[in-house]
Amino acid sequence: MWRFGWRPGRGPQSTDLEAVLVPASYGTDPLLRAGCEAVREGDVEAGATLLVETREDPEVRAYQAEALGRAAADRPDEIAALVEEGADPADSMLWLGHTLLARAVALPAGGAGTSPADRKAFEAALHEARIPLRESARLNPDDAAPWSALQTVAMGLGEREERERAWEEASARAPHLFPAHMTRVRSLAPTRGGSAEEMFAAAGAAADTAPEGSPLPSVLALAHAEYLRGEQRRLEREGNSAFITTMALGRLHGDAVRELFELAQGWASAAVPHVRDVQAHHLFGWAFHRAGEQDLARWHLGAVGRYVCDVPWSFFGAARTEAALAMSELGVDPRTGSGIG
Repeated sequence: MWRFGWRPGRGPQSTDLEAVLVPASYGTDPLLRAGCEAVREGDVEAGATLLVETREDPEVRAYQAEALGRAAADRPDEIAALVEEGADPADSMLWLGHTLLARAVALPAGGAGTSPADRKAFEAALHEARIPLRESARLNPDDAAPWSALQTVAMGLGEREERERAWEEASARAPHLFPAHMTRVRSLAPTRGGSAEEMFAAAGAAADTAPEGSPLPSVLALAHAEYLRGEQRRLEREGNSAFITTMALGRLHGDAVRELFELAQGWASAAVPHVRDVQAHHLFGWAFHRAGEQDLARWHLGAVGRYVCDVPWSFFGAARTEAALAMSELGVDPRTGSGIG
């Protein structure tokens, strides 16, 4: 699966490219980004209006709730007050849950060097986010979005039974919901108590059953990123230097690359516009870059425009820095490319 001895290069333009990359945390759709900006400036009603229009599309609903939650991270009280002002309670509770979840994931999560007090604060924040998400699920029983977010809560708390329930509820309502499968794959990683076999099986099943033209097969690239991150952490725990760790991590090759190529080709040949297209291009682009498949990586990273996603780049450093380095090595210049979404 992974060939050892791969060492990434460093392109001279990476600093310039990093400066022009834009985080995709507020979405890649201009209307959504404008709504998020309005929310950040205090106009929370703009966000409420956007959510109303997503009720028939679980992918768009989950996507917008995530972005609006990040935009409102400093305004949870204002989101909670929307119900009193006549906003739909299910929409408002979904948004509030994502707002509190965004605040929680920004806290130290209990990794190496994190104090018990920090871990306790992180867990308390996740428990707080769970309350409105459960209420949203109760108020709108057909909505998969709150269950998808509840997966993240349970994953952060290490609650296996709650995580499994949230996954079953989300997948029953929206079998191909991209963020639910993303969280499913990540929750089964060896670093979270799962196994490589479970994680790759879940990613493979999602890819095999994805609707034609869906970007969902890119979750297999996510599984490879999670696996590689786990190996990196293991090598670091064993006391290896940063240089030795980098040299030992290796690159993807053989059957794994062929499988990813077939999935990416199948998606590209029948792609239907999707709110997660940029995310999928980053996942495939990362994987092909690690595999040394320059033409494939160049095509995928050339399709993201100026947008950069945290996953999977943040697994190995600052997301914008890592993406810019890869683009520089591949000769991809987001300043001259065109975005999607």
